[in-house]
Amino acid sequence: MIKKKYIYLLFFIAYIGAVAITKPGYPYAVMTVRACFSYLLTVIVQFVLFALTMMTNNKVLIPYLLDKRRFGFYFLAWGGLGFLYALLAIRYNDFMHLQILHDRPIDLAAGFWDNLVYALCCSAIATMLYVTQKWAEQQDQMKNSQINQLQTELKYLRAQVNPHFLFNGLNTVYGYIDQNNHQARDMMVQFSDLLRYNLYEADVDLIELDKEIRYLKNYVALQRARSNENMDIQLDIHCASASVRIAPLILMAFVENAFKYVSRGDGANRVSIGLDQKDGLLAFTCENTFDEEVLPQTGGIGLTNAERRLELLYKDRYELKVTKDNNTYQVLLTLQV
Repeated sequence: MIKKKYIYLLFFIAYIGAVAITKPGYPYAVMTVRACFSYLLTVIVQFVLFALTMMTNNKVLIPYLLDKRRFGFYFLAWGGLGFLYALLAIRYNDFMHLQILHDRPIDLAAGFWDNLVYALCCSAIATMLYVTQKWAEQQDQMKNSQINQLQTELKYLRAQVNPHFLFNGLNTVYGYIDQNNHQARDMMVQFSDLLRYNLYEADVDLIELDKEIRYLKNYVALQRARSNENMDIQLDIHCASASVRIAPLILMAFVENAFKYVSRGDGANRVSIGLDQKDGLLAFTCENTFDEEVLPQTGGIGLTNAERRLELLYKDRYELKVTKDNNTYQVLLTLQV
């Protein structure tokens, strides 16, 4: 708001300068109502011409020519705009008074060259203000980018310490597990693989589908081990080309949501996951039974982030359908890969 106030203030100062340099003098000896109206209309037209000149430079020439580095075209258009203003500033007076009002034209002290130089100077000042403001914004963006880069680097360095300590701790715990307890040792290995994938391998834009499948299998195996016999967990994967690359962890939000809200009562509790990849298409399904009183009314942050990532990474190349029917929550996702 402060910047706009200054811009408007400079604009009106420039307009006052335009009126001062034009110095309209009235030729009548007696100032009648008609004479005052004629003079006022002359000043208003002068204001409109000057305003249109400045707006054309700021709204058309600068964004469509100067910003796109078409400097030659910009200076030609800038000179043409000043020429047009100077020509109209001279011609409009005679046309308005002789053809419309049918009275004597108001004498204008400023000639064609005076108006041309004034228009070019005012538009040049407006352009320099715009360039200065643009340069200041770029400097602020560069400074903010450097700060964000330093913060990211600091977070990365901190993250290198914690996982290293965590993996050492997991190895120590693994060593203390009885060698005959194969299930616990396998669960520890699977958990380590999940953690390693999240920290080191998934930090890329795209990853091989076979790695994502391996992560999915480890996650499902870990969930199967911690579930009771009343839980039916199914995983069906058919992959024609494991070298296909997809966004990492794009499917896991739906899988985690299924295990988080799956029903755990005495009845039939089921999580069913399917993945079928062939002919450039990846079809993913995820179903789970749920208890109506447990399932939230709206999706969580994980699902919202997954949908946002799909929109950013696979815009017009995905189809997502989520349904809830008969205490079954179903996700159908199709990706073009």
